[in-house]
Amino acid sequence: MPMIVNPSAPQITPPARVVSPDGWLAATVDSLWAGVVLSYDAATPADTARNFALNPSVEVDLADTQAYGSSTRARVTTDARYGAACVQHTSLGTGTAGTTWSIPPQGAGTTITISVWVKIPASGVTNLLVNWRSGSVALFTRNFPQLVAPGEWAQLTATYTIAAGQTCDRVGVAAATSAAGVVWWADGCMAEVGSEAHPYVDGGQPGCVWDGAPNASTSRRVTSTANPSAIRKVRIVRQDPGGSIVPVRSADTAWAVEGRGTAYDHEAPLGRPVVYTATPIYADGTTGPASSLAVTVPAPQPGEDRDLWIKSVDEPGLSMRAMIVDWPGPSSAGRLDALDAAGSPYRVVSWDVHGAETYAVTVDVPPEQVEHMRELLRAGVLLAQVRPEYLTPDSYFVPGDIVGPTPTGKLGSSEGYRYTFTVEPVERPHTEGQRMRMPGWSYDTVAARFATYDTVAASYPTYAALSTDGVT
Repeated sequence: MPMIVNPSAPQITPPARVVSPDGWLAATVDSLWAGVVLSYDAATPADTARNFALNPSVEVDLADTQAYGSSTRARVTTDARYGAACVQHTSLGTGTAGTTWSIPPQGAGTTITISVWVKIPASGVTNLLVNWRSGSVALFTRNFPQLVAPGEWAQLTATYTIAAGQTCDRVGVAAATSAAGVVWWADGCMAEVGSEAHPYVDGGQPGCVWDGAPNASTSRRVTSTANPSAIRKVRIVRQDPGGSIVPVRSADTAWAVEGRGTAYDHEAPLGRPVVYTATPIYADGTTGPASSLAVTVPAPQPGEDRDLWIKSVDEPGLSMRAMIVDWPGPSSAGRLDALDAAGSPYRVVSWDVHGAETYAVTVDVPPEQVEHMRELLRAGVLLAQVRPEYLTPDSYFVPGDIVGPTPTGKLGSSEGYRYTFTVEPVERPHTEGQRMRMPGWSYDTVAARFATYDTVAASYPTYAALSTDGVT
């Protein structure tokens, strides 16, 4: 279902998505607003393996398999490598015969790895082979003249890249026999896209699922140790350069019922890598395995005029970039108490830590952003951020006296207006229990964009997608 886009709403760019190795945590950098969209999904972690063979172990019937060559086939339950059944072949004479398994059609340039298990008798089989086919036409065959040990299940594995003009929709295994009545068996066909062979997968195994009907569709291994059905919330923290760890404002904690939740971080340092770690919290208050990834939020590039980010903590959508035109440098107030000491030329001094670095700043904004800046500077706690090369730490602050807007040219026709204010740092506002705030997206935005809830439901496949306007 394509996402319905409101052209007037800021959109996430670029859509590059970083995923943790276990697949549970994902991050999309919001370059437009210098933030990060975070998505936690322990219910559907990244696939560790996918089997394209539709009925790989013939557990119910021989559907989606085909016989070729001179032999008879039967599904038997007297032996099996996986599950309870396998394909038994009985040769009708000399020649090559076996079984193919249907797979979704794969086009030119696709690399397909086949892994299939076979068991052969002590005599009568002279060659084994696996092949890639388009219908009944063989595209490529890989021979195994060094026969496997008789009477034991053994795996054959081979890889082929589909050539130009070819389409592969079947993979198979066959045996060359020297006489009629030779019996051999095949089971556990695994067809994967890529050159790496993984352990066998079908949807009936623990930690695996069918993508469609059981024993008639592709399957994947999605083992999750997080027990998603018992998850109620997720806590996400951010490790900043220097090692300090802080909670993400909208994930301290965030709802993640049955293992799915979202958050937005508008406060990550710019231009330096940070590490996010998500920890699920179960209904009984215990926690599960943590999941981590690293991202970098881009900073304004050297040479760009608008080099100062001023962000609203409570309303990220008010945030904006401005051009610094005067920055005299920070000052740090001393905290000293001094008394004269009788009989000594020196005074007695007691001291405390210096005050946080404070600086006055003057910015220039174009005429169309004057009212925006006026509203932003009166929006409570703000966050000032610049590129790392400025050697100035990020600062939370509340503007005191504000001078401006002051025109830089003739009043009424000036190309720029200046605001002057002081950045006097305050402690980071508390994060616990804060709601998710994403620029340009809220319940009010949803109500304005969609006439009915049915329209909303048709536009977003999950609540997580709705909560981030389709980013997750």
